[in-house]
Amino acid sequence: MPDPKMLTRSKAAQMSTSPGGALYVDTENLRDADHARQVVEQVVANWPGDRPPLGSLSLYVRADKAELWRLWAEDAFPPLGLRVRGVQHFSSNNSKNSADLAIAADAVSDLVTGRANDLAVVSNDSDFAALFVKVRELAREANAETVPFLWIHPPEGGALSPEIKQFIPVAFRWDLADAPPLPTPTVPAPAPVVSRPTPKSLPEATRPALPATHADASASNDVIADELIRRLPVGKFKVADAHGIFQDKWPAHPAATGPAQLGTFLLKEVWPIMQRRGVVMAKEKSPRTYEITPEAKDTVGKPTATADQSDKATPEQLAAAVAQGIADDIFKASDAQDALKSSRPQHPAASYTATQFGTWFARQLWPIMEQHGVTIAKEKPRRYEMTPDARHNLLSLA
Repeated sequence: MPDPKMLTRSKAAQMSTSPGGALYVDTENLRDADHARQVVEQVVANWPGDRPPLGSLSLYVRADKAELWRLWAEDAFPPLGLRVRGVQHFSSNNSKNSADLAIAADAVSDLVTGRANDLAVVSNDSDFAALFVKVRELAREANAETVPFLWIHPPEGGALSPEIKQFIPVAFRWDLADAPPLPTPTVPAPAPVVSRPTPKSLPEATRPALPATHADASASNDVIADELIRRLPVGKFKVADAHGIFQDKWPAHPAATGPAQLGTFLLKEVWPIMQRRGVVMAKEKSPRTYEITPEAKDTVGKPTATADQSDKATPEQLAAAVAQGIADDIFKASDAQDALKSSRPQHPAASYTATQFGTWFARQLWPIMEQHGVTIAKEKPRRYEMTPDARHNLLSLA
């Protein structure tokens, strides 16, 4: 019988030498195939910079669609190790349990054999609570500093399970609705399974003329904010309420694809402008709710203050500005936001909520700050240390 101490040391060595993060996606738990592909693309594009680099992708799909998913994933993510498991459908419940069991078995196997040192599962339900508990046990046996597990909540993937909210620490959860919009893809985009039906054309003589802005996908964020405030009634609204207006006005805009895309675009690009004009965020957590106030209605058609060039600053310039504004050597994310507000008050991140800024900081600024010498002074609650050399290095970026 192997010595338990030797087994623990072996696990620790495997976890420290494995290639990186592993992503597990049960596509049948998502709305449809298009939604599943969008979720995978968004996770890969915005993989958190404070976690090990993503090294592998495991997809759990209908058995009769396995090869189609493999073709898409191999073309979309050539650098990633790929696993596609076909799940046979005998009944909906049995198929769901089969996929859950396969994910749990693969994830634990990858962790203990050294094929991965960080696990991420896309799910909004509590099916994988047992997996989280097991990974935590393995991490403790291996004397790991943290639990190598991330629970990703996909937008429009169903309501978040109460058990996850109550028992899984926020540090191990990622609400994908807060992720930045997808960047311009560097690999060929997958063709949609079913194209959107094209409306029947009217005869030329009876076809109504469309305004030039109707098909303009490059409308400014100020114009978009003005149009939404003008057409939405006073009171609370959700992204789904704004989507019809947005799609009608700018159907060629990338954010018009669906409510999830508009929600991300609205939060990151348009909300700071709407907030300056009196729109209120009535509810921060999903489903996020905004409110059009009478004061906001009064701004329709009136010129608004234009954001200065700080909106277009590079991440390196923003990191330098934060370093210049932080007085103490030990600081937290809220201190970084105060520094940003002081030096670049017009930047959208200056008006983010604490949760939004923490996510933005971890993905946009922390990798740059870490590269130039900033260290983590304390894990929980997270504190950073700005050494004299790090401050000097960052200020040189300005």
